[in-house]
Amino acid sequence: MARWISFAIFISVVITVYSLLNYYFIHKHKNLLTIKTTPVLLLRLVLVTIILTPIATMFFSRYGLPSIAAITGFAGYSWLAFLGLFLGVHGLFDILLIIAVLLGMRPSEGHTRVISTVAVAVSISVLIYGSFEAKNIQITTIEITTNKLKSNEHFRIMHISDVHFSPLIGTAMAEKIRNIAVEKKPDLLVSTGDLLDPGIKDRDTIISILQSIQPSLGKIAVMGNHEFYSTVEYSEKFINEAGFLLLRNESKQVNSSLVIAGIDDPAIRRVADVSPPPIHSFLSRKTIDKYTILLKHQPRIEENSEQYFDLQLSGHTHGGQIYPFKYFVQLLFRYMHGRYDLEQNSVLYVSRGVGTWGPPFRFLAQPEVVIFDLIGAK
Repeated sequence: MARWISFAIFISVVITVYSLLNYYFIHKHKNLLTIKTTPVLLLRLVLVTIILTPIATMFFSRYGLPSIAAITGFAGYSWLAFLGLFLGVHGLFDILLIIAVLLGMRPSEGHTRVISTVAVAVSISVLIYGSFEAKNIQITTIEITTNKLKSNEHFRIMHISDVHFSPLIGTAMAEKIRNIAVEKKPDLLVSTGDLLDPGIKDRDTIISILQSIQPSLGKIAVMGNHEFYSTVEYSEKFINEAGFLLLRNESKQVNSSLVIAGIDDPAIRRVADVSPPPIHSFLSRKTIDKYTILLKHQPRIEENSEQYFDLQLSGHTHGGQIYPFKYFVQLLFRYMHGRYDLEQNSVLYVSRGVGTWGPPFRFLAQPEVVIFDLIGAK
């Protein structure tokens, strides 16, 4: 019962926010939209259609129509991103206008039209640039020297997160990931969740591409929140067929020096009356001769958990994905992006992620694949 209440609250908040964003835009253009001419009537019809496309996208994704979902998804999620940016830009002008009125200056109708035009132009410009930034994956290289490995040991780990294979993200992204793996030659490939969404377009081709990536120590993945939203059966089938070992609240010693552990995302509570177990239930305390890596989708650190891992790899935040929304994400997550040195010589790295969720854009939050070079110093 609790999970249904939580889901109902979540959906209510999403619908409310989306409705308010649309209301704000329509309110700012009410003088135009109330004109009774054929072009304006057509514009109103287009506006109603595009407002409803996110709902259509969920339907087409769930019922096996990814090609149609790609069209409605691009339109609907682009509209959502546009609304958010329009609110940010126009809202700033609204604050300035309020200040002007308080100072005795009253803007003319011409001023308000100019402001609205500027807000629309800036929002569209950001989205155009953001579509290019979303495709430009940065390769971040991190070197970690540790005395838990012998001086002749060197392991390269390729970290991907938040790929979001979906109707919008498909074979082109899979090929980019494969090309990076071919170039960087990792010993191990890890995915820290949100590898997929419902309705993957060209699913079999993507799986074939991912299967072709065969590091010497294998490929390991964990469940993110979108794996649970997409259903466990659907997600496990895709991850396993793509050649990943899925770790669900368990650890695995991949060789004599390296231990990898993976934990489920807390979103499991929304689909089952269970919670991820504490780390100590499946992972022993750190030792002097084994380097332990914890794969955990959300960048949260349990109290005293640093004694169980040397390196935690996470994602989920997307680095905010579209500036300035990163500031809202920072209200929820202390660890936003990059490297954080923790207690007991442990390290957390939060990836900005490879793909996008919802709007297929990034702005000042470039996608990344992270390469970790673990170098022995013993």
